[in-house]
Amino acid sequence: MSQGKYQGKRLSATEVTRLYAAGERDFRGAVLRGCNFSGADLSGADFSGTDIRSANFVNSILQETKFCHVLAGLQYQWQIANWLILAGFMFFAGSLQGYGGGVLGHYFVLSQDNPLLLFATCMGLVAVAASIIFILRQGLTVRAVASIAIAITLSGSTTALISFLSDTTGAFAYAGAIAAAGIISGGCIGAIALLGHNLFCYLVVSSIALISAVLSSPFNYIGYEAVFFAVLTSTVASLFAFPIYNFVCNEDPKFINFRIIGLAFTTLGGTTFSGANLTNSTFAYASLKHTTLINPRQGSTRLKHIRWHHAKYLDFVRLGTTHFWQYHQNNVGTTTLRDRKGRQLLMTLNGVDQNFAGADLREVNLNGAQLHRIDLKGANLSGATLVGAELQGANLTEANCVGTNFTAAHLTGACLEAWNIDSTTTLKDIDCQYVFLHKQPDARGDRERRPHNPDKDFQPGDFEKIFKDMLDTVQLLIRNGINPDSFKATFQSMIEVHPDITAESIQGFERRGDDVLLTLQVPQGTNKADIERTWDEVYEARLAAASATAQLEAEKRRGDDLKEVSLGFSRFLSSIQINNMNNPINTGDRSFYASGDVTLTGSTINLGEISGQVSNQINQIPEPSTPDQPNLRDILTQLQTAAETDSELSDDEKAEALQAVARIATAATDPAPSAKTQGVVKRASATLKGMTEALTDASKLADACTKLLPLVLSLFALV
Repeated sequence: MSQGKYQGKRLSATEVTRLYAAGERDFRGAVLRGCNFSGADLSGADFSGTDIRSANFVNSILQETKFCHVLAGLQYQWQIANWLILAGFMFFAGSLQGYGGGVLGHYFVLSQDNPLLLFATCMGLVAVAASIIFILRQGLTVRAVASIAIAITLSGSTTALISFLSDTTGAFAYAGAIAAAGIISGGCIGAIALLGHNLFCYLVVSSIALISAVLSSPFNYIGYEAVFFAVLTSTVASLFAFPIYNFVCNEDPKFINFRIIGLAFTTLGGTTFSGANLTNSTFAYASLKHTTLINPRQGSTRLKHIRWHHAKYLDFVRLGTTHFWQYHQNNVGTTTLRDRKGRQLLMTLNGVDQNFAGADLREVNLNGAQLHRIDLKGANLSGATLVGAELQGANLTEANCVGTNFTAAHLTGACLEAWNIDSTTTLKDIDCQYVFLHKQPDARGDRERRPHNPDKDFQPGDFEKIFKDMLDTVQLLIRNGINPDSFKATFQSMIEVHPDITAESIQGFERRGDDVLLTLQVPQGTNKADIERTWDEVYEARLAAASATAQLEAEKRRGDDLKEVSLGFSRFLSSIQINNMNNPINTGDRSFYASGDVTLTGSTINLGEISGQVSNQINQIPEPSTPDQPNLRDILTQLQTAAETDSELSDDEKAEALQAVARIATAATDPAPSAKTQGVVKRASATLKGMTEALTDASKLADACTKLLPLVLSLFALV
């Protein structure tokens, strides 16, 4: 990292803010220990390599600010203060350990001549052992405290009774409870010292506890025995700190409360960013020991799109509370940081072959991350940025990608089954050869590859074009087939509520078993949830209003002759004065309604009749205004002939191709072409082009489309 002009120079907060106001942004290498930048706007500044130990950035605006290689945490005076506080606590804990252990030791010696005292002493030791076991098994929870209280109460009651029966003073009745309290508190305080990543501090406070225990042991009893038990309890407390520390480091849910308390103490006096707006800032290679990002008693910290690559001690950064004493705040970007696995992903940018199914990765920065074959099924990537991310073979099934930035991402081989994207999803400069729309292959081993042809790959820009069309469509599932009357009323209500929706918005119908999938094209930015909500509410209400008899008859009629559905919908289109429909309705029995001019009916397609209707449509096209202008009649006639004579097409496919030609011909008869007319031509051309993808080079239709479709598009100003 290059050095700045303030390298090694001590700057005050006043100097920094003054220089910033004068236009200075480069503060690399400066010494800013203890500076108070509370509430300051330092957006865009470069603090790389600075010493910001004990600096205060509470409620500051730090958008796009660089904190690369910074040294954060505690100044030396704060470290010493923390040690002294811990030493004080350990002196108190050691006193408890010494007194309780000494009393138990004294009566353990006396019990050699008194079986009752031996039993009582053992009960005291049971209280100590039970307390330790409950903490290790149940953590620092309310349940553990209740269990310890029960164990101490039982042992204390027993020893009190025995004290009465043996005619002793009874001073040892609760010695076990006192020793247990000393061991538990001493172990927790020792774990806090370890949590501060300071073994020396741990050794100091443990020694103080040992000295305190020896001084507190009751010498007026049997001195050496009392001292021995005092030292023993203090040693147990010191060793008890290590398993607690390991539980906390491994983020055991049972010890989350201790983690909260420990981090609150070890970050006391350290660098704090509570309430700051750190959107798009970077902490790459930063040392964040003893740093507070969120303090529940201060404002909400915004951590959107933060760069954490190779940040150090991120596991020991204070992130507020998530359990027990819970403060509910909207700290954007903290969910992933609170997850140990998520932090590792942010720090290493390596998620190759890892499982993050269902993970909350909202607004994270994974630009350039290595995510080959990562499992992100059902993950929430809303608002995340994955610019240039390597997502080859990734599983994005049902992933929430609303507002996600995939610019220049590598998606070859990724599974995009039911992923959730909208107009805010950025799909730009995508590097992708092919994708799959199903995770599991069907009976034929097909995973719905795109492009369909396994020998073909996406060309630059193809991915964006295909999935951009998906962004502008809404799919509505109509259960148990279409009720024509209900459909008509519902669609009319849809037009009234959403004026941008028209009959021409219908892209098609698709059978899904007994259900029908309706696809609508909508303008960019349309609230798709409102459209689906409107449809569901009105359609269900209309169905409920129909009599049971009418519904049964309608179902029977549709089952006997699905053609009636098509004809009923045709009458509906006429009733709302729609004279042309851009896309066919597939009724499921090989019957189609294509437009007002071409009707394809019957279970056996009559290509001769269809061809005659297409020819009539073509003949209605006006002659070109100038001799040098391409003749659209001739062009469409050639496409018609190619479709009719192509041996690679089935009758159904020939009919589909002919209807696409007919739609172009119908659009050409419009005396005042509009954007809607262009849309008709564009979609019909796309239909023809899509049909040719699975055909060989010898296909007549494929050859004709390659040569003639560009001319068609140019005549309608689409290229």
